[in-house]
Amino acid sequence: METKELIKAPQLVVVYAIAILYTITFSLAAVVTHPTDKAGVNPINIEQIAKIETKHLKVVGSSSSG
Repeated sequence: METKELIKAPQLVVVYAIAILYTITFSLAAVVTHPTDKAGVNPINIEQIAKIETKHLKVVGSSSSG
């Protein structure tokens, strides 16, 4: 096939349209979900929560055993 015929092929237009659609969709998904995903992954918060839970478990354990 010549280049002109290949460019005019309807299958190629469909492939380009799908590629553009997926690019836009996943780019928007990355932009929309990025701030919310990043908010809860702070290592300091995880350490603080772990310390609080450990203290709480010790208090609950000591109060229920006596």
